[in-house]
Amino acid sequence: MICNKVEKCIEEQLVNQKTTACVNKNIECIEVSDNRSRIKCEERKKKYILENTRKDHVILYKMDGGIIPQDKSVPPGICKCDYLFVLGGQECEAILTELKGVDVAHSLKQIDGTLSQFKALFSAFNHVYARIIVASSTPNIKASPNYVNLVKKLRNNYRGNLKIAEKQLVEKDVDLLK
Repeated sequence: MICNKVEKCIEEQLVNQKTTACVNKNIECIEVSDNRSRIKCEERKKKYILENTRKDHVILYKMDGGIIPQDKSVPPGICKCDYLFVLGGQECEAILTELKGVDVAHSLKQIDGTLSQFKALFSAFNHVYARIIVASSTPNIKASPNYVNLVKKLRNNYRGNLKIAEKQLVEKDVDLLK
């Protein structure tokens, strides 16, 4: 079953400033919950690294296979991204991350699907960003309707942006809006 307690979990993690027991005991979705200086998610040689220069409390959730489990309770074909970074501090921010082989068009749908699935949750953040890391060269998809619509949604509804990188993206927390 898709976790319906993510908001409560985020609140607990940020208040307690450490990893606490999950309210859904059968789901292991928290990979990191502390203020370390570098937090990364990695899959098949694709990597996103967040440099936590402000030393904020950061929670790294596994979305695909964690918050949204891979079992019979989840409808087939539901679009979800791989990871969710939650940055505490003065401005609570979220980074949706998809580590993809080559199908960038599908990764746009996965980010958008995650935004739709958890619309109320993401509306509470000051900023929501999307990061897609692909295995090979990034195709020019900036004219595609899915890309344009996702960029507009992130900018207008969530005061965020979208970045696509090849193989690895290292980014400082203070540079997310750039």
